[in-house]
Amino acid sequence: MSSYRLTEEQQALRQAARRFAQEVLSPRAMQVEREGSDFPSDILQQMAALGFLGLDIPQAYGGQGFDTLTSAVLLEEISGAWFSAASYAMTLATGPILAAGTEEQKRRYLPALCRGELVTAFALTEPTGGSDAASIQTFARRDGSDYVIDGTKFFITNGHRADVLVVFARTRKDAPRGQGISIFLVEKGTPGFSVGQRFRTMGHTANPIWELRFEGCRVPAANLVGDEGRGFGYLQRDFAKIRAVYGSRCVGVAQWAMDYALRYARERTAFGQPVASFQGVRFRVADILTKIEAARQLSYRAAVIADESLPEAPAAASMAKHFAADVCLEATAEAIQLMGGHGYTVDHPLERMFREVKLFQIGDGTSEALRILISRFANQAIANGKSAQLG
Repeated sequence: MSSYRLTEEQQALRQAARRFAQEVLSPRAMQVEREGSDFPSDILQQMAALGFLGLDIPQAYGGQGFDTLTSAVLLEEISGAWFSAASYAMTLATGPILAAGTEEQKRRYLPALCRGELVTAFALTEPTGGSDAASIQTFARRDGSDYVIDGTKFFITNGHRADVLVVFARTRKDAPRGQGISIFLVEKGTPGFSVGQRFRTMGHTANPIWELRFEGCRVPAANLVGDEGRGFGYLQRDFAKIRAVYGSRCVGVAQWAMDYALRYARERTAFGQPVASFQGVRFRVADILTKIEAARQLSYRAAVIADESLPEAPAAASMAKHFAADVCLEATAEAIQLMGGHGYTVDHPLERMFREVKLFQIGDGTSEALRILISRFANQAIANGKSAQLG
């Protein structure tokens, strides 16, 4: 059975991330989200200087080389103050490059990303589907020493400012489901690539989502990541790790929201006593904190299992993200309730957080899609004469 215990180094890293989150990220989040501007480049530079970029990228390429559990601990703290910041600390886009990229591709992009000089975008979702990654329709045909890409991507975070896109496209139209999908690196300014409409969202305005268009977009064959037709396999390999830390990111937001509301409830009085002293309030808080801790432990364990590449890693990560997303939505709603009318105002961060957390049940795999994956794992385990529990 996989287990973990945070080391002294991990605890120290957590404290450093918490200080940065409280002193730098939280104040800027309020300002930037109110202005509706993009995530600030100067914050990226600060994150790079403090070692909060490229958490899972090997040190040989300028990253921190942390395991998934250490990354989860740091992302929990960063996300609590500003979820958008965590999107740069560890990204889906680097997974395929690390898993199957050439040495030249790794040297070209990863160090610059870790220095905060380069922004990536993960171009998978399309108008006809997102969670069903195997159904993508964007097509890339070989033409001499190049590939020509045609198709449309939807809801691509930071698609407008990305220096390099990790684009998923079919290279065989007649391939069985989940096969014949390849990954390409498309740089900003490549002829045939253009940015379409921006989708206005409830929250996360610092990392807006965009439509991307590929119309006869010609890229060199050297921009193919790994082997042609094996892109879906590279994607699946990284999803367990990304979804495990996504659970920790949800935990960070939930914990931060409850801590903020509890500090307020200790000072706010009603009927002659602090709100936090009422038994009804204390019981609700106890239930929420218990759920947050359960989500934390589930996410940490999923992170360990992901690094061990165990067969149950996708199911463990799906459980972590699915459960933590639900807990986060409940926790932020309860935090606003604790603060009453003040929690509903834009003067406090809970209003922003409440708008943002709905994404957690949608992004990087909807809760419904994750339930399917979890149930598939259980059915297969039972069919093989095993227990449906995680090993």
